[in-house]
Amino acid sequence: MSSIRKVAELAGVSLGSVSRYLNGHQLKEQNMKKIAAAIKELDYKENIIAKGLKNNRSFSVGFLMNSISSQFGAEVVSGIEEVMEKHGYSVLLSGFKGDVSLVDQKIDYLIQHAVDGLIVFMSEQDWDGMERLAELPIPVLTINSPVKLPGVDRVQVDDRKSVRKVVEQFVHEGHTQIGILAAPQNDYVARERLLGAKQAVEQHSDVSLVIEYGDYSRISGYLGSEKLLKQDITALIVTNYNMMTGVLEYLQHSKLSEQKKLSLAHYDYTSEMAELLADRIIIKAPTKEIGQRSAQMLLDRMNEEQPSEGKNEIIENEIFGL
Repeated sequence: MSSIRKVAELAGVSLGSVSRYLNGHQLKEQNMKKIAAAIKELDYKENIIAKGLKNNRSFSVGFLMNSISSQFGAEVVSGIEEVMEKHGYSVLLSGFKGDVSLVDQKIDYLIQHAVDGLIVFMSEQDWDGMERLAELPIPVLTINSPVKLPGVDRVQVDDRKSVRKVVEQFVHEGHTQIGILAAPQNDYVARERLLGAKQAVEQHSDVSLVIEYGDYSRISGYLGSEKLLKQDITALIVTNYNMMTGVLEYLQHSKLSEQKKLSLAHYDYTSEMAELLADRIIIKAPTKEIGQRSAQMLLDRMNEEQPSEGKNEIIENEIFGL
């Protein structure tokens, strides 16, 4: 059976370097590659149970979010698992499916399963007990939450900047009546996206922003686009993928849309369509990167010798077609 000593010998590094690598510490990139290659060649398997007992760790982390079955959530989870599994951790998933009364129960469940850290993907509108996260006995990281908590790390996607850049492009192209199909404003991300559009037009007295609200559903996208096109808009940005599918259905079948040349921008989960549809702007959240960065930040926090202040990481969306 391979040992950590054999891994160190094959990689040409010290035992301490291999130990730090296995515990999630960052080393020189060259040394990390050597260790990873040696582990693969020797088919080295750690005794996770013995290691956990020795270090008082379970080598598992919890991930709590509203809907883990959504495409966005699934891709974030994939990024988290990729990094965590590389460092010998498993990921325990838990969702509350819109029922915020279950959140405390879900957190208790994860803590009872002795997770070494917790990633929480929800906004303050989902759960008004966010302060509890700062009181947990384990490292915690939040994704897309506006709430700053002591000792809790945050990963934020800069949706406001993305939408602002898109609307500024519409203004640059000469559009003066710009429509936006926004999501319910009780959600932090939805507010950020609408605010970005408002900031873009407030510098131009001759530009109007026409706002309609959907409810994240396909049908609300269909009905919302119908209302917006009747108000003589020449450009439209849709701030949610599901609503966008309804918008596209309306544009395909509506005689009104045939009478207008409409500039269109929307959120999408993939970048592939951007290569086929050069007539529109597509905003894509880097979901894999969000998961990977969140996982690495949590690993760094779990391996800290001394507690530090919460860190805030800003990730920008990819924009195609600008």
